[in-house]
Amino acid sequence: MSEAARIALLQEMMRDAKRNERGGLVICIVGVVLSVAGFSTTSLAQNSVNLGVIGILVAAAGFAVYLHYARLYSKFVAQLAKIAFKSAMPCPQCGKELPEGEFGFCPFCGYQLKSPLTVRTAAEEQVLPS
Repeated sequence: MSEAARIALLQEMMRDAKRNERGGLVICIVGVVLSVAGFSTTSLAQNSVNLGVIGILVAAAGFAVYLHYARLYSKFVAQLAKIAFKSAMPCPQCGKELPEGEFGFCPFCGYQLKSPLTVRTAAEEQVLPS
């Protein structure tokens, strides 16, 4: 599978996970509403306690669904970040992939990646004359 296809697949899986995560939240909210309605009407109806307990169970199930898909979404984001990082430029000297982060030199061969004469200003980068 090509890298572009993997990225597209991960993005689709992220959308599905986010959609299911939101569905779990909706189920959780419905469960909370049911439990509040059940427990607040105990003096009016005989089965209101049962409705409250069912509401608690529905809320718990919705929260479990939410947590599952939130974790799955985080996993997909990490995989997408890993793919994006792999597309970073390798070291011009040794050709090995550079680890994540800002380095002034290659940690494998010691090649200087950034010129020591480069100064970053707030708006742009300027090279100082030697």
